[in-house]
Amino acid sequence: MSDEPRHPLLETPGPVLAVTRVDKSFPGVRALVKVSFECRAGEIHGLVGENGAGKSTLMRILAGVLRPDSGSIQISGKGVTLNSPRHAHDLGIAMVYQDTRLVDELDVAQNIWLEREPGWSFFVDRSEMERRSAAILLRLGIQIDLRRRVGELSVGERQIVEIARGLTADPAALILDEPTSSLDPAESKQLGKILAGLRSAGTGIVFISHRLPEVLEFADRITVMKDGEIVSTLENKGLTVDTLVSLMVGRTLSLAFPSKTAKPGAARLEVEDLSSLGHFQNVSFSLAAGEIVGLGGIQGNGQRQIARALYGLLPATGRVRLNGSRISLRSPGHAIHSGVVYVPADRRGEGLFVAHSIRENIAVPHLSAWSNFGMMSNRQEAGAVRETIDRLKIRTPSAEQPVGLLSGGNQQKVVFGRWLLAKPILYLFEEPTVGVDVGTKLELYRVIRRLADEGAAVLVLSSDLIELIGLCDRILVVAHGRIVDSVPAAEATEERIIGSAVRNKRENALTRDFSGKEAGQNARRVSIREVLLRRYAGAGLLSLLILSLGVYTTLRSPYFLTERNLGNLVIQIAPLALVSVGQMAAILIGGIDLSVGPSMSLTTALASYVIVGSAPANIVGGIALCLFSGILIGALNGLTILYLRIPDLITTLSTFSVVSGLALIVRPSPGGNVSEVFSDTVTTRIGWFPIIGLALILLAIAGESLQLRGRVGTQWYAIGSNPEAAFVAGIPVRRVRLCAYLFSGLMAVLAGLVIAARIGSGDPQAGSQFTLASVTAVVVGGTSIFGGRGTVIGTLLGAILLVLMQNSLNQLHVSAYYQYVWTGALMLLAVASYSMHEYANLGAKFNAGLQKRARL
Repeated sequence: MSDEPRHPLLETPGPVLAVTRVDKSFPGVRALVKVSFECRAGEIHGLVGENGAGKSTLMRILAGVLRPDSGSIQISGKGVTLNSPRHAHDLGIAMVYQDTRLVDELDVAQNIWLEREPGWSFFVDRSEMERRSAAILLRLGIQIDLRRRVGELSVGERQIVEIARGLTADPAALILDEPTSSLDPAESKQLGKILAGLRSAGTGIVFISHRLPEVLEFADRITVMKDGEIVSTLENKGLTVDTLVSLMVGRTLSLAFPSKTAKPGAARLEVEDLSSLGHFQNVSFSLAAGEIVGLGGIQGNGQRQIARALYGLLPATGRVRLNGSRISLRSPGHAIHSGVVYVPADRRGEGLFVAHSIRENIAVPHLSAWSNFGMMSNRQEAGAVRETIDRLKIRTPSAEQPVGLLSGGNQQKVVFGRWLLAKPILYLFEEPTVGVDVGTKLELYRVIRRLADEGAAVLVLSSDLIELIGLCDRILVVAHGRIVDSVPAAEATEERIIGSAVRNKRENALTRDFSGKEAGQNARRVSIREVLLRRYAGAGLLSLLILSLGVYTTLRSPYFLTERNLGNLVIQIAPLALVSVGQMAAILIGGIDLSVGPSMSLTTALASYVIVGSAPANIVGGIALCLFSGILIGALNGLTILYLRIPDLITTLSTFSVVSGLALIVRPSPGGNVSEVFSDTVTTRIGWFPIIGLALILLAIAGESLQLRGRVGTQWYAIGSNPEAAFVAGIPVRRVRLCAYLFSGLMAVLAGLVIAARIGSGDPQAGSQFTLASVTAVVVGGTSIFGGRGTVIGTLLGAILLVLMQNSLNQLHVSAYYQYVWTGALMLLAVASYSMHEYANLGAKFNAGLQKRARL
């Protein structure tokens, strides 16, 4: 535990956390209906219910992630309004999420203390953070190297880190959402001891779990939820798993499902030992012609991944046969060609092209079948689309209606209709009736049954057990990535299915088999050398490349190592280095700033008017005005992106055009004069070495210090790697992103001032090439174009390499046109290297997991 004093809320008796008549709705769904719930100080309160019962929604309201539509929240009897996760944490509420909210690019200690790091205003006390982290892990009985990247941890270890984070502030109320889902029995038992200790200390604990035996073992009271409402709150005296299951599912079938098949036909699908790293393993089953089989159990146990693997969306090993012939699972294209189709749960994200018409959405998989020599047969397409619309009773005035304007039920019919024309062997339906009304559900049920009656095999995934029981001929219950029960239609009840899933308390095989070790097992310690290599290996390679290029140019040109050339080289590097560091900030948080080049041009144009004469006041005032222009441009970019929700690329591309025009308005052509005093000061040399080179060295030191030990560096890495994790940790994501764009704008102005000092006049095109060059320098320097990873030193080395390459080509009398070729090739090579490295890591991890599993 941390050394911080106990939270003052614990001194108050009675409920430490309570909600009264809370409502919460999402589009088309009432998630919570007049919910009242309380957790007392010094108790473990279990919260159980089926998938979709509203448990996680309620807890996210208490954690400040969501806001209720109505109702009240009390902490120690005092009404509060929770504005953010940070606000909830400050009031003494900590939440541990089922799907861990961790930042892969940060190490264990940084994740445990994210946004709550011990230290000073701007810098983190790393040694104190590690000491406190070690104390928390020791209390948990777990040994994990604090310097390991979280992205390298097993599933179980990640869960442990998430729990450790929840304990950093000795919370008044601790909410645990499925905390044991990735823990083995020994770790779960250890967690039980920890919870007992926290209870004795007065902490109120909300324990959410589908593992009902563990809820009965740990909890003092248990609340059951169903369909967004509280069913009952019971003292844990004499309760059994069967009692809880009965309360969770107490309802009957109310839909008229179509009749089930009398006798299945020949085998259509045969699956043997299908496995996918970290998702499921050794899955074997078969489907017959005319049969509808459901995948049931608690969500998140591998059902969805099994279906996606069968469609080629997830890497998997094993044997899959259709009609007796083995098929490839390499890609969706191979699956479709073999006779497998997939209807995803996320119809808008994965199932539809919402901006396109019904006709286009239905026709897209069949274009080759309806064309000759690249020319579509409009008559054939129109006939097939009209037949599908009539068959499924899609309510639309025209086949040209944009599918995004249809109701949810009609959109789902369009997804169904697309694949009805293919006449496949196997249908994979994931949540086939999610978000549709009862009438449409019945229509879709009849469609699915008709497909089976026509001889296809059908696999259905649904979180609605009533749907599975009413529709399927057989239900396979999945738990921990394995099929643990096969339930015939005649024996299918909610009690049987849920009971099979929650009674399975065996060790989580996924954590053992795929991690290569037990979660939490003491791993080999990460040395300082490994930490440095992990961060600076790319910078080291860049340094060698720069040195090699310099040596080669020296051997080929007698002018390269002259004082004049080296001094000019430093001055040429400076503007690109400055603007690239600003660009790195934008890319590090997962964005990009395409306006930096025109900002530099505008700065030189402004400088030719406002930085004139020799009076210090004029020079300082002119510099301040230029810096203010950078702040305005950065603020325009940031506010537009954050509050108008326009993507970074589009926003900064628009700003690129606007600022380019402003630069031409201010200075239509090169001209004017910049203060000689200012120019001489910026280009001053100590011997042959310009003092601006010293400024770059100081920038590298300061930048690396902020990234390694500064709070802002941790925030940038967290937001770029996992914005949601950053938000729930309490990081003010919007404010930090805005600051990144302000910083980028300021650095572009500084770079423009260096150019103005160098050329001595204003030029509205002076920065035109720096937008692409800055992105190239950042990416070549090792920053991920997707955000979350990068260093200031790497960025500066990337800038040095680009300028040195241009200088070398000039020294070697190579045409300037080739400089563009080399710049583009360098960026392409850097991005390709990163992608290949990530792919190689994934493959190595996958193979290691399979080898480990084979030995067990």
